[in-house]
Amino acid sequence: MLNRLLSLEILVLSLALFISACQPKPQVQRAFYHWQTNLSLSPTEQKSLQSLQVSRLYAKFFDVDWNEAQGQIVPLASIQIDTAGLQHLELIPVIYITNRTWDHVESEAKLETLAQRVIAKIDALTQPLGKPSLSEIQIDCDWTAGSRRVYFAFLEKLSNKLAQRKCRVSATIRLHQFKYPQRTGIPPVASGTLMLYNVGDLESWEEENSIFSKSAVEAYAPFPKYSLSLDVVLPAFSWGVLFREGEMIRLVNELRLEDLSGDARFEQIAPQRFRVQKSTYLNGHYLYQGDLLRIETCGYAELLAAARFAQKHLPVSGMHWVAIYHWHHRLKKVLSDDELEGVFAVF
Repeated sequence: MLNRLLSLEILVLSLALFISACQPKPQVQRAFYHWQTNLSLSPTEQKSLQSLQVSRLYAKFFDVDWNEAQGQIVPLASIQIDTAGLQHLELIPVIYITNRTWDHVESEAKLETLAQRVIAKIDALTQPLGKPSLSEIQIDCDWTAGSRRVYFAFLEKLSNKLAQRKCRVSATIRLHQFKYPQRTGIPPVASGTLMLYNVGDLESWEEENSIFSKSAVEAYAPFPKYSLSLDVVLPAFSWGVLFREGEMIRLVNELRLEDLSGDARFEQIAPQRFRVQKSTYLNGHYLYQGDLLRIETCGYAELLAAARFAQKHLPVSGMHWVAIYHWHHRLKKVLSDDELEGVFAVF
């Protein structure tokens, strides 16, 4: 009798394992971030996004910052949207808010006003799209323990207002916030998006690549349990880090090695490092003779390493979206559709 019961238990367990193995893997959707003020997709870009089965675009709509001269919180760098080619994409507005903004939200009334103005600004910018029914709005802020209370109160107020429209609020999460939630707290939103980049010492000239390195992200693992479901965004961008008299003073976005190589204005003094030979303009920034530039890039190797790290260390079972930061007109010159497909396929 005992043997028959054991045989039955083994049969039931085997059947359960078989059914579990046959269940389809949860579908992870694909997305890109768009971080420029002009959103306009060429026919080639539209075709590429469709072939990659990208169904969502997280687009930075505007920044929010404190303006000292005006003595008030203001929106900056508002997006301009060309609606052509967006019919196959779900557009998610992303609002970047600086940390110093929260120093100037001293009352419940100001918190209420800020939430109302953010929503009104989004409504105005989506008018060219025929006022679509937005499913989500994302807030991007690198909050600290000091700004946490006011920032989280803002998120709660924004969520309550948007709930009437059946629109959820998500928030970006940095690696240090994910690793140490007891210090920074967990934002009161529907979900988070983990930014798997910007992990090195940006302000150190000796840093090799502050955007991403395998050793830097692996130092954060393993991760604690996190009560918020997380999506992930992976890095595919470059910048130049400008140093003057030993101090980092500015980022020059989307600057690549080939932009400086062979240019007499810049002397290469080490791998990925240049000295300005003659005062000049570069991408709208004025550089002085003697300034130093470090080029940091995330190409296919870094992007793939980030994807594999996320697949190995993050709770993929609760992940709904995998995004790449960010889509821009030069991306296809750096990464092919086959390479991008290979990254998405990791999940």
